[in-house]
Amino acid sequence: MIIAGTLALCVASVAVVAPGAGAATHASTSQRIVTVAKKYVGHARYRYGGSSPKHGFDCSGFTKYVYKKAHVAKLPHNAERQRDMHRVEHVSKKHRKVGDLVFYMSGGDAYHVAIYAGHNKTYSATDPRQGITHKKIHGKHIRYGRLKS
Repeated sequence: MIIAGTLALCVASVAVVAPGAGAATHASTSQRIVTVAKKYVGHARYRYGGSSPKHGFDCSGFTKYVYKKAHVAKLPHNAERQRDMHRVEHVSKKHRKVGDLVFYMSGGDAYHVAIYAGHNKTYSATDPRQGITHKKIHGKHIRYGRLKS
């Protein structure tokens, strides 16, 4: 009798835990993205066309490198092409999550991309003076994207 009760408890536990597995997967993916991104804040320089810590990063080169090192995806080296990828799901500000891509828009196209760090901040390769930064999101024309599973 005790064995049957224990088995029922185990089965119930599995049924309750299993639906949350997707959330755990996103959490671990976003954690990997943030872990890689924050490693370069203040330690890598900005370089137009750059996509490596050795030579420097531009904005899309940084997101491309971070997503690759975090084993998330291969991204193109262009902010608009990253936004327009068929695997990128556009999400609202309300539904953004850590690790999402942040696109700065002008005239319908993305001219800059960063990684959402939470608390209205990003990890970004902005310009030669600042290098890789962790700072507040600025601007009004912002879009968010997340890679579909």
